[in-house]
Amino acid sequence: MTLAERPTLGRAAALVILATLIALFCIGPLAAYCGLIADNGDALATEAALLQRYRALAAATPAAAGADAPLPANAALFYPDMAESQALALLQETVKNTAATARVQVQGLQVLRSEMVSGATRIGVRVRASGDVASLKSFLYAIETAQPVLYPDNLSVQSHAATPDAPASALDFQLDISGFKAEPQS
Repeated sequence: MTLAERPTLGRAAALVILATLIALFCIGPLAAYCGLIADNGDALATEAALLQRYRALAAATPAAAGADAPLPANAALFYPDMAESQALALLQETVKNTAATARVQVQGLQVLRSEMVSGATRIGVRVRASGDVASLKSFLYAIETAQPVLYPDNLSVQSHAATPDAPASALDFQLDISGFKAEPQS
């Protein structure tokens, strides 16, 4: 007895083979694709929740120093009303703490000359430091997101890799970091 003699047996065998192939396809690539879509959906939901949190933090005003003393609108931009030397010391401590957190080795800090710019005094330091690429990235991010606002400028980076096959070495970099101190209201 052959399949040609019994056409229904041949059709049944073809349907069993087709069902097996469809099942294997659903178990293999289709299941992996559905899993990928679900994972990306979860990651997207997490990022959306994080975005909502950041928006809420950006919209929230900082707590006032006193119960009936609201902060001015630009309080996060300027150093508080203090002597220029105190503001410079605070800037230096901020830079040192940020560098330590980012695992950057500070080799030197140089105080830059202050400048008057439209109702504020620009104070700054020049930082010479070393670290790897990830540390430099973390350091720059922390400086750019600090409050009061700090302004990084004049970044120069130098690598000491002797050959292209050499392992990643520390980068030496120099960076000017400026902050602003509001002038007292007259």
